[in-house]
Amino acid sequence: MKLGLLRNPVAGSARARKRWPALLSAFRQAFDTVELAETDAADDTARLARHLALDGADLVVAVGGDGTLGETVDGLLTAGLSSPPHFSFVMQGTGSDFSRNFPAVSPIEAVPAAIAAAPARPLDIGLLTCVDVEGRAYQRHFVNIASFGVSGPTVKAVNGASRGHWLPGSLRFLYHAVREILRYRPDRVRIRLDGEEVYAGGITVVAVANGGWFGGGMKVAPEADTADGRFDVVIVPEKSTFAILRVMHRIYLGSHGADPRILFRRAKLVEVEPLEGAAPALMDCDGEAPGTIPARFEILPQALQLKI
Repeated sequence: MKLGLLRNPVAGSARARKRWPALLSAFRQAFDTVELAETDAADDTARLARHLALDGADLVVAVGGDGTLGETVDGLLTAGLSSPPHFSFVMQGTGSDFSRNFPAVSPIEAVPAAIAAAPARPLDIGLLTCVDVEGRAYQRHFVNIASFGVSGPTVKAVNGASRGHWLPGSLRFLYHAVREILRYRPDRVRIRLDGEEVYAGGITVVAVANGGWFGGGMKVAPEADTADGRFDVVIVPEKSTFAILRVMHRIYLGSHGADPRILFRRAKLVEVEPLEGAAPALMDCDGEAPGTIPARFEILPQALQLKI
């Protein structure tokens, strides 16, 4: 089996980066052929993933955070192949949320052999169309969660922060989430699921979820299944600042399902636009900030095969 190994060398903690040589050695022991590609710019990942796919990789493993994973699947699915390589990952990032959907393997040096031995399973992928920061139409695939509302400015703040990089990812998200909640003015949106309008008004956050976790450990979609052919859509309506802080705590515990005002729906297609006169809400997509609404989210059932 030919392995394409795609690594973000600046992702994760200093400890994770120190263990990289041992992890790379374990990959070379577990696979016949290993082609290593490392990113050196923010927009490198999808391009390098396409290169690995077109170069004949049977499996592409992303090493990095949720953003690296999302950009890797985007590259695999835009390579134009009728049968893209299988996909896997080693989480080394700020939030590391997608990995929470699956059992962990420890120590990390045991992961390559576990990936090599794992059967492939189907993996749904999301396709986001929105407006980028320049006002142009923008499209990318995502593997975990895309969202808007207070999550948009939170992710933008996390990624742009010049301080606090020494904090664990979950605490970094929590710190910026609280700061952004205190200054958040609810976005006003209209939401359609599979062509039917289900909500119009102010929001705290809306998550379009393939996986269950986002924001450094918030269990926003407890029933999400990465291979059921549908998004779990969680709509948290406009709330007071104190109520937002309280519901955020419940989301970390995954107990927010008891709140009758929070809407839980499933859909294959999600469409959202700002209400008349409202500012466009900022987007979050696999821990990156691609732009704003209006946006369209489409599920691509079993678009990839995951070895995990």
